[in-house]
Amino acid sequence: MPGPQEGAVAVEAAVCITFVLLPLFVLVFVFGNFFWYYTAVQKSVHDAALYMSAAPLAEIKNKAAEELARDIQFHETADFRLGATLESSIECGYPIGNSSFVLYARCNTTNTPVAVQAMTSMTVPQPFFFDFMGNESINIIVFSQMPYVGR
Repeated sequence: MPGPQEGAVAVEAAVCITFVLLPLFVLVFVFGNFFWYYTAVQKSVHDAALYMSAAPLAEIKNKAAEELARDIQFHETADFRLGATLESSIECGYPIGNSSFVLYARCNTTNTPVAVQAMTSMTVPQPFFFDFMGNESINIIVFSQMPYVGR
């Protein structure tokens, strides 16, 4: 004959699922979403820096090369940019005197660069952050530096 304890397990399971498993489930989706965005942005920045590091010097001094590198970044991140803001910069590194320090500036100078740097800053709104949680977005900032080899 069933006793009064029969429904207690179902109530405990409902409480555990609601207060323990559901927040873990949401965190898995938030961090999974973040790492997917970060990986895609990292690959796009790497590809833009790779293009600029191998481009000939005459092409780098032209603004079209910088625009093409930005287009590489935008096309590789176009599938998830719904509501996201994306800012990028591509700079060339020039040696400072005889030291090993490098100064990054725009790539349209007359000097030959020794390195190339691409940077992207992306702000992605998160659907799991509600008003009572601050309704924050995820900020992703990625750098990629490569030596300049295209002489």
